[in-house]
Amino acid sequence: MKYFYSAAVLFALISGGAQAQQVPVRSGDHPRFTRLTMPLETGQNWRAERTEREIRIILPQASEGFDTSSVFSRISQSRIATVAGDGGVLKLQIACDCDAAAFRNSGLLVIDIAERGTPLAGQVIAEGTGTPAPPDRTTAKKTFRTESSLPWIGRTSPFIDLVESPSTERTNVNSDREDTPSDRTAILNQVREDLTERVATAASSGLLESSMQVPEVSPVSQENNTRRNTLEPRELPEAIKSPSLNMRITSSMDLPIRFGDSVGEITARGVSCPADGFLALEDWGDDQSFSAQLGPKRDALMDSRDHLNSGAAEDLAKLYLYFGFGAEALSSLQLDPEVASAHPELLTVGHILEYGKAPSFNPLAPYTDCDSDVALWATLSLQDIPTGTLIDTDAALRAVNNLPKHLRQIVAPALSAKLLTYGDADAAASAMRSVERIPEPPTPEAIMAQAEIAMDAGESASRLLEEVIETNTEQSPEALVELVKSKLAKDEPLPYEMATLVEAYAQELRGTEMGNKLRRTQIIALSQSQHFDEAFKALAALEPSLSPQANKDLRNTVLNQLSTKANDLNFLEHIFAQTDATLADLPNKTKLMLAARLMDLGFGAQVQSMIASIPDRPRTAERQLLAARAAIQLQQPFQAQAALIGIEDPRVPLLLAQAKEMVGDYREAYEILIENNATDQALQAAWLSDDWRDLTPPDTPEFGPVAVMAQPPQPDNDPLVGPLGRADRALEESAAARTTLEQLLNDPTVQMTPES
Repeated sequence: MKYFYSAAVLFALISGGAQAQQVPVRSGDHPRFTRLTMPLETGQNWRAERTEREIRIILPQASEGFDTSSVFSRISQSRIATVAGDGGVLKLQIACDCDAAAFRNSGLLVIDIAERGTPLAGQVIAEGTGTPAPPDRTTAKKTFRTESSLPWIGRTSPFIDLVESPSTERTNVNSDREDTPSDRTAILNQVREDLTERVATAASSGLLESSMQVPEVSPVSQENNTRRNTLEPRELPEAIKSPSLNMRITSSMDLPIRFGDSVGEITARGVSCPADGFLALEDWGDDQSFSAQLGPKRDALMDSRDHLNSGAAEDLAKLYLYFGFGAEALSSLQLDPEVASAHPELLTVGHILEYGKAPSFNPLAPYTDCDSDVALWATLSLQDIPTGTLIDTDAALRAVNNLPKHLRQIVAPALSAKLLTYGDADAAASAMRSVERIPEPPTPEAIMAQAEIAMDAGESASRLLEEVIETNTEQSPEALVELVKSKLAKDEPLPYEMATLVEAYAQELRGTEMGNKLRRTQIIALSQSQHFDEAFKALAALEPSLSPQANKDLRNTVLNQLSTKANDLNFLEHIFAQTDATLADLPNKTKLMLAARLMDLGFGAQVQSMIASIPDRPRTAERQLLAARAAIQLQQPFQAQAALIGIEDPRVPLLLAQAKEMVGDYREAYEILIENNATDQALQAAWLSDDWRDLTPPDTPEFGPVAVMAQPPQPDNDPLVGPLGRADRALEESAAARTTLEQLLNDPTVQMTPES
């Protein structure tokens, strides 16, 4: 324990000395935002203020100012124009119409700046306001402990040395106060928690060593084995000696694994990067053949007494990694557990080459934005890139270009996929160009990566995907899935043979994750090729193994295709086979598509039932128009008029006029139709109204002459015309009326005959 306290004193001196130095400001660029970070002590106050073009970060304790010398070596000036420190104030001039957020994260103060509307990890700083630091739980906890009185500890107590330690001051205890048993129990529990936390912290940071003797794994001679036979005191870990100013270790989670003795730059997260060449795989082999290099490495594994040489095991693992053999490298490292534990980075690279991702414990994850070759392997080690991760794409691209050709063909496509996920399509394309320069034909992995880049850019990748499918390699099933998805997205026809190929791959890979994905893709391919009977049959067989959401998504896709591609008979057969609960659970967009198809086929009652499951708020034109059409077909004019209230659409007047005609309001229907240039329908409405004589123009075909004939006769006051003349005129008018009525009844548009 004395070793612990002397180390704690040393650590306090280091922390105290760091306070008097400038606070380093680190930077990093993400495709969607720019990030600045600076160390922030636990309990240290800070505040962020914003004007239109300036952000001010106030750290009262930073009396010596800020070190901003390396800020623009890692970022451009597209978002941040200048960075300057003035005492305890850091001023950022903004060069764009951007949002900014500031927040504390793992001992760092983080400032993110991005174009407006980009989601940020912290709370956005509003203009003209300040963002105060949130209350520090650690500070509150320390205050509570300061106010508490220490428990009584007798001379026989094992804690007496702790109380009377010369390196600490004796705490004055109020002897007049009589603590109750419950008070003493609470205080003892607090002391126990304190000691447990401090001992765990000391052990995790290397300040304490276990005295337990670990038995040797195998008897190895002292002169030929590099393994330690006894536990030797270790130096303090590099994280404590890190040049990062104001670094403070509070738990084992804050202690990054250090590799080697040399320390490189500091990442935006405040972690020291390994030195250059730390993971330079290109230096772990040469131009000789694999067998020529492998033989000497394997011969060096055992000495004349069959004792393992740990250094030779490490060299053999590196050679396997140089040639891209991940599984063999992992087996070599497992020959000596101490080699594996001493070189976790080799284990991680082996897992990346063999499985495409790091193991559950990933020591390379913090180094994605290091300006060295470790950025490549740190990026590849991430299965999913967390939000806010910064990647030094230039360093990763330099590292992949330095790899030998055979290893570059393996690593470059994987890096391209990661950079696409990261959001940097240009860097992903650059990674693939490093493979395109190789004279050998591209591998299926490389072609697949090129296809992903093309699809990300919105271009057609069908030719590339078909080329991968024809190779019949491990990438072929994934390429088949992507091809079906692209055909579906562009609504392009899919041959039935491709759906059969999907089924064949699904059968071959049954029981695997890819096999399950192919089963779902098979259903989509069958619907895209218009084989709906087989699609619904395959969906029914797969439904018990699907989650409710996956089943819903698949059925929605098939029904979408059914509504647009199936013939009328096939559509009706499958739509009426669906239950009401299934249809009600579909997205509203799919319901409207199905309802529109049913309406065109004359199934108004079914349309009303489907429309009822779609919320009427907010009122959408598509829903209300379908509701009005169904109501008109079912002779419900008032319901149709109610559905059209407040809807603005060119189709509304015609539907509204139909509803008016159904209730006998032909004159209003005529006016609506005339205003919307529906002349033929307007004339029919005029003919049916009570005012048909006035509303029908004389030049209207069929109805015009009848309207003129039906006008009241004008009084004949001509004195020159006698009774016989008026009789002749009446006969002429009668003959003209008979002719007009015969023409009307014989007109095919009226579809009437004199006999009817």
